[in-house]
Amino acid sequence: MINRMQTDPISVTLALGSDPYQQRLPAALLREGMLRRVLSFRPEPEVADPNGAGSLEVVKRFPAFKAVNRTLWAAWRRLPGTGHSHLPKVATTWLADRLASTYVPPSSIFHGFSGTCFACMEAAKRGGAVTILESPTLHLQHWQDAVMAECADFGVNPRDCASVLPVPLIRRAQREYELCNKIIVLSSVARQSFEQFGYAEKAVLVWPGVDHLFFAPRLELGPPHLFRACYVGRVELAKGVGYLLQAWKRLGLAGAELLLIGEIRQEMEALLKRHADASIRLLGALQSSEVAEWYRRSSVFVFPSANEGLALVLLEAMASGLPVIASDKSGAQDCVAEGRDGFVVAARNVDALAERILWCYQRRDETRAMGRAARMKIEQQFTLAHYAERQISLYRQVSKEAPGPATNAPPETGLIG
Repeated sequence: MINRMQTDPISVTLALGSDPYQQRLPAALLREGMLRRVLSFRPEPEVADPNGAGSLEVVKRFPAFKAVNRTLWAAWRRLPGTGHSHLPKVATTWLADRLASTYVPPSSIFHGFSGTCFACMEAAKRGGAVTILESPTLHLQHWQDAVMAECADFGVNPRDCASVLPVPLIRRAQREYELCNKIIVLSSVARQSFEQFGYAEKAVLVWPGVDHLFFAPRLELGPPHLFRACYVGRVELAKGVGYLLQAWKRLGLAGAELLLIGEIRQEMEALLKRHADASIRLLGALQSSEVAEWYRRSSVFVFPSANEGLALVLLEAMASGLPVIASDKSGAQDCVAEGRDGFVVAARNVDALAERILWCYQRRDETRAMGRAARMKIEQQFTLAHYAERQISLYRQVSKEAPGPATNAPPETGLIG
């Protein structure tokens, strides 16, 4: 048997993000003999290399980083008027990037995660690598503009909105956009946001995948008597929850409930109080196994986000046998076939959202059939294996391209540039 780890000319250094599908990528690259090194950043920076036996071995840790991170956040929270600012995260991310950058080896490709790897990409470029930056969201300035618009529409002070990003974080991301050779985006709507800022040549679409064995339909003899609409994600303005609350209250459905699963942000307190009734259940943040069970016990998944790359919860719900009702700003156009396995509605449109929820409420048999079609869609296109195939195909494609010349991206000389 040929040892592909020795014969494949492509070598990849990964700086991992936190999304579940990314955590499975190193194993796929090990099987292909393409993995050079893995850099991870949570809860502290860590360096791992292939050990020659088909797995990874940690070769470097930075234990002092965890203490610095904890101390910085504790000091920041004691300061008056800091609100929901992410500035400590900007500082600790900068530090983690600097520490990890000294362990970036020469390789064919460096694949990093947006907002975390400017120094690492600089080191990779010096070693001759093609640099790929993965962005799970829209272009960050586009994201910021959308969040500010939501704050204005709902009368929320941006200082009270946790989704508002600090300017240094946006500047850091923009430097990364300039420095890299390619930008991975997760959906067509995300690619459009980068095209609007002049990155049409860099933006490359790679759909993610989901663990379709973990998120799976419930085996049951008959349909549930209760109609249950489910939302999973941070309960915040940027996710369009305000519009969902308005639509649900307008419908006033008998024998129905709305589940809101996820961290409840302070900015939503007034809206939740205004729309609260017995049919709305706030479950807060749950473990993945609990979320998977609630998917299985629901009738339809609703995700009205006004600001998204491609929401992984859409894929999770579809894998669980749920049809989805999602906004056209959630990435849903890339995974939902209108009327077959779900519906795509205009973002910020309460009427359209209410209309589709009512359709599913009144047509239970057709809704369940759409859920079965959703599950089939995941099995055919959006498993973790599909994602790994797409990602490895991109590596092979870009490895044929010579790294671009050094860009005119400004050096990162401090936390705010």
